[in-house]
Amino acid sequence: MSIDYNKVTIKTSLHHCFGSPNDDIEGLPQFFAELAEGADEVDIKGNTFLFREKDPSDYVYILVSGAVMLERSTSTGSRQVFAFLYTGNLMGLSEQLTYSFSAKSLADATAIRISRSAMQSMFDRYPAVAQKYHKVTGRILALILDQLFIMGQKSAHQRLGHFLLDMIPKLGRGQSQFYLPMSRQDIADYLGMSLETASRGFSRLKRSKLIDIQSNYHITILDEQKLRDFIAD
Repeated sequence: MSIDYNKVTIKTSLHHCFGSPNDDIEGLPQFFAELAEGADEVDIKGNTFLFREKDPSDYVYILVSGAVMLERSTSTGSRQVFAFLYTGNLMGLSEQLTYSFSAKSLADATAIRISRSAMQSMFDRYPAVAQKYHKVTGRILALILDQLFIMGQKSAHQRLGHFLLDMIPKLGRGQSQFYLPMSRQDIADYLGMSLETASRGFSRLKRSKLIDIQSNYHITILDEQKLRDFIAD
């Protein structure tokens, strides 16, 4: 069991998650070497669960390619989507014996898989790397909290606009045109609205010439500043 650290996609995802050698993090090269020896690379078909809520939390995954949706069942039996993850995002690291959420691939994906106990042991041996990782997760948590604030303060269509702007760095790599890997229903569940409301939101943003929709998944932001102004109103 091992992965090729020199493979570009592997190296990119690990650097995104833990930092690059240029960051001068103590023990990082040794950490990467140990992780490469103890991990394996897994291919995941689209619409497949990496793990389900309440499964034993035996493994940690670092996404190399593709996109993954994190979801959880509510007490009423409905679904709550609370995150979409991309290259370099880590999932499954928990102090609990079972996963508290499910992770589902939105399209064909590749991930690095390592046992939870091995990852925790490596963090114990390389505290500077662990500190860097926790800073990254802290920023992610801040973004989630920001999302919750927006959901409480903005209209449904403003929340959708904010979501699409958030996709520019994540999916468009800084460009205003991108393909959404998630369905309209996934987006609606994430933003806390009905599918009908989400669909009307896409239509309104298109009529207002803020976005163009080539297909359900192919989106272009036509005027980023005007979209930001629309969200801020």
